[in-house]
Amino acid sequence: MSEPLVRRVLVTNDDGVRAPGLAVLERIAHNLAEEVWVVAPEHDRSGAGQSISMHLPLRLYAQDNSERRFALSGTPADCVLFALAQWFGETPPDLVLSGVNCGANISDSVQYSGTVGAALSAEHMGIPAIALSQAFLDPEAVDWSPVAELGERVIRALWNPGDEPVPCWNINFPACAAEEVEELRWAHESSGSIQRTRLQPGRDGRNLPYWWLGFERSSRHITDPGMDVSVLRDQSIAATPLRRGTGFPNGIDTLPIGEL
Repeated sequence: MSEPLVRRVLVTNDDGVRAPGLAVLERIAHNLAEEVWVVAPEHDRSGAGQSISMHLPLRLYAQDNSERRFALSGTPADCVLFALAQWFGETPPDLVLSGVNCGANISDSVQYSGTVGAALSAEHMGIPAIALSQAFLDPEAVDWSPVAELGERVIRALWNPGDEPVPCWNINFPACAAEEVEELRWAHESSGSIQRTRLQPGRDGRNLPYWWLGFERSSRHITDPGMDVSVLRDQSIAATPLRRGTGFPNGIDTLPIGEL
C-alpha cells in the first residue's frame, strides 16, 4: 500500500451521497490520506455550479453510523463550506476531492458543474482541490475503471502543495477501459459546445404551465488537440487547471500512463 499523501482529505460530489462515483472516490481518498471526511449532497445537485443556499436552512444527516460521513441538504459548495465551518476550524483539510462525476465535465459544462463548483469553493478558501469526472458512452453501462485504477496515480502525479496559486484541477477520464488509456495530458477548457438553449414545456396537475431548461450540444467542430474535448477523444486523461498559472509539477504537458 502506498504511503499517505496527506493527513486529511474532504470528499464531496454533486451526484449525491449514494452515487457510485462517490464510492470510487472514497476508495481513492483512503489510499491518499490518514483521515477521510465525506460531506455530500443528500440527492443529485448536478448543475448547481458554485451556488450556495441563501434562502433555505441546511440540514445534516449522519451516514452509515460514521463520525466522518454525512449527507447535507444543500449544494456541493455548501458541503465544502459547511464542513470547513463545522469541523475544521484552524486545521482545514490538506486537499478537497470532488466527484467522481458520472459524465465528463468539459467545455461549456464546466461553468455549471457542481463537481467543479465544489473544488472552486475549496480553492477560494485556500485549500488545494481536484474535481474528477468519468466520461461514458452509455449511461446504462458506465465503465469506472479508468478513474478507479488510475485516479490515485493521477492525483499523486499532480500533487505539488507548494504551488502558487493554490492548485485546483479539473480531471476528466476517457470513456474506455483503463488499459486503453493512452496518457495524462494538460488540456485547455474548450468552448462552443453549447449550440443553443431549449425549453421542453409541460403542464402540471392543475393545468399550469412549466418548462424544463436544457441545451443543444455538439463538440464535433472542436478539433484542436490541446482542448479537453480532443484529449478525451484520444482516450487520454484531460487535466485542466481551474486557475491560471497551474501546470504539471515537472513542467511538461504530457505524462504516459506508465510514468504515473
